[in-house]
Amino acid sequence: MEEEEDLWGEWSPILSFQTLPSAPKDVWISGNPCGTQGGQKSLLLWKAPGHCVQLSYRVWFQVKGQELILEETPCCSSSIPTQVEWAAVSAVNATSWDPLTNLSLVCLGPGSAPHGVVVSSIAGSTELLVTWQQGSGEPQEHVVDWAQDGDPPEDLNWVRLPPGKLSALLPGNFEGGVPYRITVTAVSPGGLYSSPSVWRFREELAPLAGPVLWRLQDAPPGTPAIAWGVVPRHQLRGHLTHYTLCAQSGTRPSVCMNVSGNTQTITLPNLPWGPCELWMTASTIAGQGPPGPSLRLHLPDNTLKLKILPGVICLWVLLLIGCGVRLATPGRCLNLWHKVLPRWVWEKVPDPANSNSSQPHMEEVPQAQPPRDLPILEVEDTEPLQVMEPPQASSQLDSGYEKHFLPTPEELGLLGPPPRSHFWPEPTSA
Repeated sequence: MEEEEDLWGEWSPILSFQTLPSAPKDVWISGNPCGTQGGQKSLLLWKAPGHCVQLSYRVWFQVKGQELILEETPCCSSSIPTQVEWAAVSAVNATSWDPLTNLSLVCLGPGSAPHGVVVSSIAGSTELLVTWQQGSGEPQEHVVDWAQDGDPPEDLNWVRLPPGKLSALLPGNFEGGVPYRITVTAVSPGGLYSSPSVWRFREELAPLAGPVLWRLQDAPPGTPAIAWGVVPRHQLRGHLTHYTLCAQSGTRPSVCMNVSGNTQTITLPNLPWGPCELWMTASTIAGQGPPGPSLRLHLPDNTLKLKILPGVICLWVLLLIGCGVRLATPGRCLNLWHKVLPRWVWEKVPDPANSNSSQPHMEEVPQAQPPRDLPILEVEDTEPLQVMEPPQASSQLDSGYEKHFLPTPEELGLLGPPPRSHFWPEPTSA
C-alpha cells in the first residue's frame, strides 16, 4: 500500500497578479472648513492602501452646483477649494462597481458640534483619553483628530467612532511637554461641525524660555509701560499659570511681582529714578522657567518737577487773582478805594497843591562884597608887533559854511590900531 504523501505532485510556478484598485474608504479633512484657519488652507486627506502600492487618484469636488475633477492626483492629499459642498476620492482604473467615498463638507449649526471636550493622560501609559458630550442632532459618526504642534497638515492623525460612543483612546507615543491639538467633529450625511480645538499635554513641564519685554509709550508721562510677547507652546511645555516680573534698580536688591497670565501689558508707577533692569519668567504647574531677555531703562528724576510744581501753581493762582481784582475793582470797589486810600491816589486829575512842581524855584546867589581900595596899575606902551599878513587864499571860499563858521580877521586880532599906554589913577581915600 502506497503512502498518502506520495500521491501529491510538485507545486506549480508562482503567478503574481494585482486586482483593480478600489476607492479609499477612510477620507478626512485637515483643518476646520467652518471656521478660520489663520491663512492655512484645508486639505482633503485619505489613507493609502499599503506601503507597497503606488496609485494615482481622482478627486471630485462640488462647488456651487458644479463638479470639479482633479485627474492624476498623487497620494494622499489635495487642497480643498473654497465654498465646496462635498468631496469624493477614487483610485484611477478602479472597479466600476466600487462606490465613491463621499464626504459632505456643509457646515451644520453650532448646536450640532460636540462640546465639553476633556483630554486626560493615563498613568503609566503614553496614550491620551478624550471624552466629550454630544451636540444636538443624530450624527452618523464622530471623528477625533490630533496633531503635534508644528507638524504639517499632511501629518494629521484621526480615528472614527460609531454613533453613541463619546470617548476615544488615542493611540500613539505622546511625549511629555509636547503640545497636541485635538478636535472632535460630528459627521452626518448632511454635513459636519467641529468643536473648538483644544491644546493638551500628556505631561506638563517647566518652560524653556521667558517672555520678551519691550517698552510702550509712557502713560502718564514719566510712568513706564511694559508689554511682552507670548511664549511659544513648544517652549512653554504646559499650561501657563502666571508670569513673574522682576525689577532691579542700581545696587538695590531685585523686587518681583506675579502678573496674571491673561494680560500682556503693565504700568510701573513706583520704580525709582535712575537705571533699572527688568526681566520676566513664565510658570506652569510644573514650575517656573528661566528669565527672558532683560530690558534696561533709565528713568528721570521726577522729584524736582514735584518740588517746582507747587510754586508754579501758586504763581499762576496769584496771577489769576491779580487779574480778577484788576477786572473787578474799577466798577465794584470804587467806593472802597475812596474810603481807604488818600484822595490824591485815586482821583484822575491830581491836585496841584499836592505837588511841588508849581512852587517857584529860588536859587541862592552869593552877596556882593563891599568895595575896597584898588591898587594903581601902571601900563607901559610897547612896540607893536609886526603882524604877518596871512597868505592870500588861492581861491575865494564860496561855501556858506566857511563864511558862517570861520572867524573873521577882527576876531583874530590881526587888524586894528596898535594899543596905547594909559595910566589909571589910583583912587585915594578921602
